Amino acid sequence: MDRKQDYFIYPIMNGLSDHDAQLITLNKIGPNPPIKQTTEIRKFDKLSINDFLIKLSYETWDTTFLNNDVNEMFNTFLETYLKIFHSSFPLKKSQITSKRNNWITIAIRTACKHKRELSIACKKNPELRNCYKKYC
Repeated sequence: MDRKQDYFIYPIMNGLSDHDAQLITLNKIGPNPPIKQTTEIRKFDKLSINDFLIKLSYETWDTTFLNNDVNEMFNTFLETYLKIFHSSFPLKKSQITSKRNNWITIAIRTACKHKRELSIACKKNPELRNCYKKYC
């Protein structure tokens, strides 16, 4: 096996008793580098939606309705529609940031959920405000 060993263990003979110590030497110390994951997303905002609607309104659709075959009409319609859709809402690469909250226990998550529910209930019923403050 041609694998480099990441640690070495050495016995230390102290001569005082029959219990010997061991020394470990670590070659690679540190956390593993974070895994960078990317995903592709589309941005739907008012500006891009308006751009999409304007492009659709300027399309003549002549090529779609000139065909006599329904399948060809649909295919040309879909091709034109998708061309406009992809130009108005392009795919952009985005990095996924993962929050590692392994220290948050189920009890803490349950308490946070209950606190949020109390907060929403306080907005509807002001009498619950004292209960919310005590829980916080």
